[in-house]
Amino acid sequence: MKKILEWTYLWMLLILLAVSMSGCSDDDNVSPLAEPVPLKMTLNSTDLVMGEVLEITFDVTGTEEGKKAMNEDLNIRLSATTDKGAVDQLVFDDFPSVVTMRQGEMTKTVRVPVKKEGLNRERSIEISAFARGYRMAGALQIVTVSDYHYSKVSLKNNADNTVKEGQTFVLVASVNTTLKDELTITITPKAGEGERYENLPLELTIPAGANSVESAPVTMIKDVNTTEDEELTLDLATVPVLSRYPLQATKLTIKKTDIHKNMGSEVRDERWLYEDADQLFVSPKNEAAIKAWGQTNYQVMNEGDPHPNSGKVLPEGKWKFFRAYEFHKISSCLTTKESNDKTYVSNEYPLGFADQNTAAVETAGSVDNAKYAWVTDEGYLRMISLKERTPGNNGTKDFGTSAFYSCKFMRGNVNSPTWASSNIRIYPGMRIETRARIRGAENSGMLPGIWLQGNEQVGGDSQWNVWPDFGEIDVMENNTKHGNLSYRRSAEQTFHIGNTAPGTGGSRHYNPTVAVTDIAGTIDQFQIYWMEWVDNQTVRMGVNGKTTITITEAQALTNGARWPFTDKVNTEGLYYILTMMFLGKQAPDYPSMEMSYLTARNMLKNNPNALIPRMEIDWVRFYIDDTYTDHDMPYRKDLILY
Repeated sequence: MKKILEWTYLWMLLILLAVSMSGCSDDDNVSPLAEPVPLKMTLNSTDLVMGEVLEITFDVTGTEEGKKAMNEDLNIRLSATTDKGAVDQLVFDDFPSVVTMRQGEMTKTVRVPVKKEGLNRERSIEISAFARGYRMAGALQIVTVSDYHYSKVSLKNNADNTVKEGQTFVLVASVNTTLKDELTITITPKAGEGERYENLPLELTIPAGANSVESAPVTMIKDVNTTEDEELTLDLATVPVLSRYPLQATKLTIKKTDIHKNMGSEVRDERWLYEDADQLFVSPKNEAAIKAWGQTNYQVMNEGDPHPNSGKVLPEGKWKFFRAYEFHKISSCLTTKESNDKTYVSNEYPLGFADQNTAAVETAGSVDNAKYAWVTDEGYLRMISLKERTPGNNGTKDFGTSAFYSCKFMRGNVNSPTWASSNIRIYPGMRIETRARIRGAENSGMLPGIWLQGNEQVGGDSQWNVWPDFGEIDVMENNTKHGNLSYRRSAEQTFHIGNTAPGTGGSRHYNPTVAVTDIAGTIDQFQIYWMEWVDNQTVRMGVNGKTTITITEAQALTNGARWPFTDKVNTEGLYYILTMMFLGKQAPDYPSMEMSYLTARNMLKNNPNALIPRMEIDWVRFYIDDTYTDHDMPYRKDLILY
């Protein structure tokens, strides 16, 4: 009997083997993969013109494992695309679709000539490589290909080209290659506009062997006789005119913001809070680094300094400066972050934050802040969403997006207060202001938002840790597909709190809300969205100088809700959240999202008006009054991020 069972078992194994072999496709009939190889792609240049040669090198020599792992031929698929489609045959001669590294081969370089004629403009091209079963460093890179090496003049760290009266700016002349000979670019203000500037250079000269030069600071002169914004023009020309480095544009338009124009309504004008909201707050600790970064429009702030309150809309002397996230592009405000798929390392991740990669955020897309968020040269935190297959904390999704938190304290976790994100305690007696704008998002299906939530949800009392029992404050949400145009182009502010019975919130929870439609049409400009946790009985929100909505404990109880906004319920306080979420948890249908993160970054660097859904945060500022206490709870007081 035993022998019969053994033969039966063997016969079944043979049948299963035959079935599995007959079910394989041609793609599946390959030899087993070699050990994972530390494969790397490098390019000899990222700026090329007609007649030059792109050299693409693949190598596995980075580690000992790589040197001994090439035990089979390896096919690497290559592509060259823009946001308009493939350009491998349009721009290059003999671009290879497949590069084969033979067994035992440690490095492989292919030479790909750029066409010698026929190109008439600059293109940003993705060079992408893929090898099945291998993780490749540098597998996606951007190269610029054009007919000539163009020169240009721009404003340093100011892609918007906007300058307020009284502010300084720096002009940068640059070429996308190292110059073989000196290049001079002349600068001529439009007739009648020269008196707007102080110290405007008449020319900038890039020396041979360099690729850029900067001017000394130029001041936009204050003029009490003007009360309107203006567009000023600088005419540009190369010397000689027929230079081998022609200008990308012969005019530079600068948008001058007039500080003497009439004040707008309290809800539409930042000047009710700050005479100059663009002005950086800088700690004494970081002032030297800010100067080295090239910033001149800043104010040194110390804990306890009074709120500027320039429009006198706040109680005089009530709010005093405590902390800020200013997103300075300096080393002490940045850290590194590896992408989820380990293919990219960002050096522009904001220190003091962490990934808000919860299931509530990761619905149609995954959070990957290394790829989809960064501190820009201007000093903003830019958060975008794109249609790219992205692994995340809740599985792999078709979209990649960005979301951050700070001040999240996990009750019972002794390490929580030591994290860099645990740098502020949010308790009653605090006012939080966020200066933000939304761009490229209308009709996208995204839901940009600035939130606060109760820390009691994280390891806290079960009576309070189900949404929305612990309390949520939507300081700003932008419904990008709302049926009402004014809602779509403005902000909503909402409180979410639970019912009297714990854990029964759902669709029946209490959620007073207001649509701030007075700012409709200006959401793409910076506005200041704020929240005041006044005390254990009152929370209010507003935009710029206006209070837009207030909620009280008595109001909540009258509406059958429990009141979570106390330091007795949320003993660890509230935490702060920035998100690019998906409206209705649905996948967006928005063509301009279909590009790589590198292409999007490159596009936004050159075109701040590109239709890529994004939220940009200029700063977050925390003020406290005399009632505030941190309850002697531990947090990272040593981290000063302004």
